[in-house]
Amino acid sequence: MNRFTRTRLAAATAAVAALSGAALLAPAAANAAPVSPTAPVPGTQCNVGQVERATAKVAPEFWQHISTNAKAKDRFEQMLVKTQAQRTADRAAAKKAREARKAEWQKAHPGQTPPAHPHGKDHDKGKPKLTKAQVEQKIATIKATCTTS
Repeated sequence: MNRFTRTRLAAATAAVAALSGAALLAPAAANAAPVSPTAPVPGTQCNVGQVERATAKVAPEFWQHISTNAKAKDRFEQMLVKTQAQRTADRAAAKKAREARKAEWQKAHPGQTPPAHPHGKDHDKGKPKLTKAQVEQKIATIKATCTTS
């Protein structure tokens, strides 16, 4: 092997090592710590475990979805332990990130229409759609009954 090939091979090996190290670190940094079932839920006198049990009783169809999907359950638990102000800030940050991704896509694809959402419009087909008032009623019921769960 000549010197040029060894240098390129060493540089490529270092780049792969750096990238794989970054890939191993990135998921750990992105994931929040697990939420304890005894963690308090702001705005209630309940902890996470009590809210989960109350949710299973009041909204079994929702709880079925959450409890069978680890990612959804983690997001649900993370949301439970945040204050209203924290949730509002998270939604604003997510909206800003979506708008930035959209602007970046539009810049890269001038004059084109963004592709449709991968789930399409029928991903909830056949499921009854709850109104906002119905959802708020279920949340109020969960808050009222979580201390007894």
